[in-house]
Amino acid sequence: MIDEKKIESGVFMKFFIAFSVVTFFLFTNAPKANAQTGGDEILFAAEEMPTFPGGDKALHETLGKLIKYPKNAYNNNIEGKVLIRFVVSKDGSVTNVSVLRSADPSLDQAALEAVKSLPRFNPGKQAGKPVNIWYTLPIVFKI
Repeated sequence: MIDEKKIESGVFMKFFIAFSVVTFFLFTNAPKANAQTGGDEILFAAEEMPTFPGGDKALHETLGKLIKYPKNAYNNNIEGKVLIRFVVSKDGSVTNVSVLRSADPSLDQAALEAVKSLPRFNPGKQAGKPVNIWYTLPIVFKI
């Protein structure tokens, strides 16, 4: 029998560390967005980046509840980091979800499903107006 609480705790801690490192990298190395906010342009960075209601801790907790370690991957000791990219749209919804870096097809699918199930974010803003922003999220699967 799989101890799901133990799996969720381990996955959450690995995810938290990886998320922090990647977020730091993205914020310090992302090009600055210009003041134009027209149309359906998707920015990589903005004056005010999107945030999850309740902050990063709430995002980690929500993902911890949504992510289900695939039984086949668990039984075969498959681990890895899936890098997910998506757009936080002007209305805060999560769209354009895709895998940037794959770990295993079953882990990729579990990560995609969890991110697609996320509730709305607080949208990013440029010059005081909501904008579409790319968001990259690492999800680590560790047994």
